[in-house]
Amino acid sequence: MFTFKNKLIMAIALFLTQLSSALASVQVNINVKQPAHHLAVVELKFDQINENKINFYLPTWRTGRYETLNLANGIRQFVAKDGQGNVLIWKKIDKSTWQVEGTLHKKITLTYQVYANQLAKRTRHIDDSHAFLDSSAVVMYSKESRAEQHIIQLSVPKSWKSFSGLETGKNSHQFIANNYDQLVDSPIETGINEHHEFSVDNRQYELVIWGEGNYDSAKMVKDLQVLVKQSKHVWQGYPFKRYVFMVHATSGARGATEHVNSTIIQRSRFKFSTRKDYLSFIAVAAHEFVHTWNVKQYRPEGIVPYDYQQENYSNLLWLVEGSTSYLQYQLLLRGHLMTTDEFFSALAKRITAHRHKPGKENQSVAQASFDAWISEGGDYGNNHSVNIYSEGFLASWLLDFDILTKTELSKSYRNAHNQLYQQHRLPNSYKEEDVLTILKKITGDDYQAWWQENIQGITKIDFHLLLEKAGLQMTYAKGEKDKASEQSKVWTGLKVKVENHDTIVSSVERNSPAWQAGLTTEDIIVAIDGLRMADNELENRLKDFKPKDTITFSYFRRDKLKTATIKLAAIAKNKLKIIPIAKPSDGQKAFFKAWTGLDFPKDK
Repeated sequence: MFTFKNKLIMAIALFLTQLSSALASVQVNINVKQPAHHLAVVELKFDQINENKINFYLPTWRTGRYETLNLANGIRQFVAKDGQGNVLIWKKIDKSTWQVEGTLHKKITLTYQVYANQLAKRTRHIDDSHAFLDSSAVVMYSKESRAEQHIIQLSVPKSWKSFSGLETGKNSHQFIANNYDQLVDSPIETGINEHHEFSVDNRQYELVIWGEGNYDSAKMVKDLQVLVKQSKHVWQGYPFKRYVFMVHATSGARGATEHVNSTIIQRSRFKFSTRKDYLSFIAVAAHEFVHTWNVKQYRPEGIVPYDYQQENYSNLLWLVEGSTSYLQYQLLLRGHLMTTDEFFSALAKRITAHRHKPGKENQSVAQASFDAWISEGGDYGNNHSVNIYSEGFLASWLLDFDILTKTELSKSYRNAHNQLYQQHRLPNSYKEEDVLTILKKITGDDYQAWWQENIQGITKIDFHLLLEKAGLQMTYAKGEKDKASEQSKVWTGLKVKVENHDTIVSSVERNSPAWQAGLTTEDIIVAIDGLRMADNELENRLKDFKPKDTITFSYFRRDKLKTATIKLAAIAKNKLKIIPIAKPSDGQKAFFKAWTGLDFPKDK
């Protein structure tokens, strides 16, 4: 008979099991013994294992980069022992899985060597001046230990200082993660670095810079203080108490990655001082800070929870990345960190890139999202695919203007993101239907047809009509007296690179004159109209011709000399510009203000 006593015993047993699980922790010791040789030794101590055989994994990708990486290729000298120091039998069952036997009711210690020399991938890098550790490339886990607390202790040179978005433990080189997911989304920067702290709206921020360069750290701190205040224009509330900006001023490596409580930004050490370079830096910082909400607090179905051992598919990665690229400008403009002219220039570049992206006719932004794991750049990518960042930006722009129009400027795309944050925060996820529900609630309109046309289908954008809503227009004129319609130059559709004095075709725009003539990548152009072409001379030689002229290219393909006849086309001589129209209406001015948060630009 199942008595009250039996129920009480079972309840106590369940409580003790849950308590034991809650108290369980993984001790992670990382010893940077030979930094000059990019080596560290990792020791992991796991509490009692309840299986006789257990698998330990190293992720095959890292958060923020939707690409399978060979992270396990730097692991050597793997050893597994029990609590008594006895060596256990193990075998590797796939590229990222180590299976250990004889583990039942035992505490387990794993040790292995890590080779860390992947700076540009922002996974792991160790040298004699620092260590950057994204734990997805350093620390193994088991399915059982993923939910457990992780305590990380670093053994590093005495002069090094250690920082992370994680909670600091008993000493400055110890960090505590609530679970493995938080650990792998909170990189550690330790080494010889520059450190700054500041507080905004009762939130603590840090700036950590590794490497020397032409940056002005005082200006960086000042502008970051302004930047972080602008999140209120999109989201209500903060998901963090403390946030760390990590910057690598280095050579070669560039890019950035968002994390749950920090970001890592890599730039060339001499790409900070000019206005153009600095604007690029602060724009990247804005992008990664937007990610603190968009993807780190609300994520689409398919990447919740993360599966670290295989691809995580979603049709909504454009909303994760492209919308973040779009919203970064909301922070920059409203914080006056970017001028309207600089914003117009950025928009013009995106429009130009879209117009010269033949892949937009082949792939929808939803398809690009799903295929992000196998996406390719270069000639094939440009001609046959779209990018979730650039095309996702344009889809977000379209959606923003549609919401502004339908709500008579009372709501915008920013409201949609705030609703995603309020309603679908982790551990929940959202689906396309959830986004459509939010859009209908905001505007009162059904977005099924719009979504099918612009997200699932091939987006068609009339930039003239789009810009006109905000009192803007496109032009190729350099000034008022410049007749832009008369300013053109010849166009082939070719892009080339010069290597060892050879002019090599790097890409050919689909349906361009060069494409129609049959030229392709890796062709080596040696002459035009029978006259030899010297190093990097193509652009200057083409200035001798006019649109509609027919010229002959001589080129080598597979070491065989060939010729191709090209009928030159015309393209605008000047760069595309976006400028205010001469006499905007009050409605256009109001639209511009609702869109950017700024007053309509005055005549200069």
